[in-house]
Amino acid sequence: MKSTKFYLEIVRFLHYIIYDDYFCRRSTKRQMDFSRMRKMSFTDYIFAIIRGTKTSLQAGLNAFFDEQKNHQIEYSKQAFSKGRQRIKPEAFQELFQAVVDKFYEKVELSSWHGYHLFGIDGTRLNLPCTSELSDLYGEQTSQGAPQVQALISCLYDLLNGMIVDVRFEHCKSSERDAALDMITSFKTERVSNPVFIMDRGYPSAALIDAVIRAGHKFVMRCPTEFLRSMDLPLADNTFEHKFTKLKYPVKVRVVEIQLSDEITEYLITNLFETDISIDDFKWLYNKRWGIETKYNEVKNKLEIENFTGYSLTAVLQDFYATVFLANLVGVLEYDLHDEIEAAHSNPENKYAYKMNISMTISELKRSVVEMLATTSLLKREFLFQKITRRLMKTVVPVRPNRSEPREKKHKTAKYPQNRKHI
Repeated sequence: MKSTKFYLEIVRFLHYIIYDDYFCRRSTKRQMDFSRMRKMSFTDYIFAIIRGTKTSLQAGLNAFFDEQKNHQIEYSKQAFSKGRQRIKPEAFQELFQAVVDKFYEKVELSSWHGYHLFGIDGTRLNLPCTSELSDLYGEQTSQGAPQVQALISCLYDLLNGMIVDVRFEHCKSSERDAALDMITSFKTERVSNPVFIMDRGYPSAALIDAVIRAGHKFVMRCPTEFLRSMDLPLADNTFEHKFTKLKYPVKVRVVEIQLSDEITEYLITNLFETDISIDDFKWLYNKRWGIETKYNEVKNKLEIENFTGYSLTAVLQDFYATVFLANLVGVLEYDLHDEIEAAHSNPENKYAYKMNISMTISELKRSVVEMLATTSLLKREFLFQKITRRLMKTVVPVRPNRSEPREKKHKTAKYPQNRKHI
C-alpha cells in the first residue's frame, strides 16, 4: 500500500516555493513591489487568492484575516483589489505546475496496457462582463444578452486524477488548435506512452497527422460524416487511408462500439495491438468521462466562474488558483484511495467505495492555507490526520453502470439541493 503522506510532502514543497524570495521577485510586476512592510505581504496575497471567497470579497477578506491574523488586521476590498495587481498570474500558474511536476516525479502511476491515458476536452467559462475582457476573449451572442466568455482546454490524466495542462483562450478559438498545442508540447516526467482520448469534436486529418508525427497515440470518437469516405466492412478495421487534405496516406484503425441498445459509435485510433479488443476500446472511451467529471468539480464545486475581481489579472489569478486547488484535491484522492479501498473491502459490501469529492473540497479549502503557511511539521501532520478522519467517514458508494433519467429541476431555483456552496 502506498504512503498516505504524499499530500504533506506536496504542501511542504509548496511552502518553500511561496516563501522563497526569488519566487516573490519573479512573481511581481516591478522589482520594488512588496519591498516595504505593509499590512498585507506578498504571501498574504498569495494565500488570500488561493483561499478565495464565494461570498462577497469583503466578507471573504474579513474571514481570511480573522483566521490567519487573529483578528488583528482589517483591510478593505478596494485596497486588496489594487494590491493584487502587483502580482503576475504566472505565480499561480507556477504553483499549479509545481504540483504536476512533483506528482509525476514521485507517485506510482496507474496505466492501461502499458499506456497512460489522458483526456482532452474544452469548455467555455463565463467571465465578468467588462470591456477589457470582452476585447481580449470575445462574447457569446447566440443566447440572450452578450456574455463575455473564454475557451479553456484541459489535458487530464484519467487514471491518476491530475490536470496536467490547461489553455485559456479567446471564446471563438479552436479546441483542436488547443489540443494540438498541448499534445505537441507534452513532456511529463516518467510518462513515455501517452494515449490522448478525445470526443467527436476533435477528429480532423490535420490533427491525426500531427499526433502521429509527434510519435503519440490517440483515440477519437468520430461523427459519421468523418467516416463517409472509408470502407468499414467489419466492427474492427485497420487500413491505410488517404485524407483529402493530406499528401500521403496514414495508417488508422476504426472500431465500432455499442454504447447502448440505441447508440452505436465509431472510434478512430492508431493503437494497433491485436490484444486490445473492441471491449477494451469501449472501456477506454468510457474512461474519458473522467474529464467531464473534473469539469463539473471545477465549475460547480470549486466555482471557477465565481471570480473575485473584474480585471484581467484578477481573473487569471483566480483561474490558475482554482486549477491548482483542483490538483490538490487529486493528490488527496490519490493518497486516500488505497486506505478507503482497504477499509471497505468486506465481501458483504454491495458496492466499492470512494472519496466524497464535495467533502474533500470542503476540507481542503478549510485547511489549505493553514497547512501552507505553517512551518510546523507536527501541525501539518495533525491537520492532515484530521482531514483523513473526516474523509474516511464520508465516503460514497460506486454504483457501476447506473443510468437514470435526469430529474427535472426548476430552472429558477437559485440554490438547488445538488449545488450547495462548499
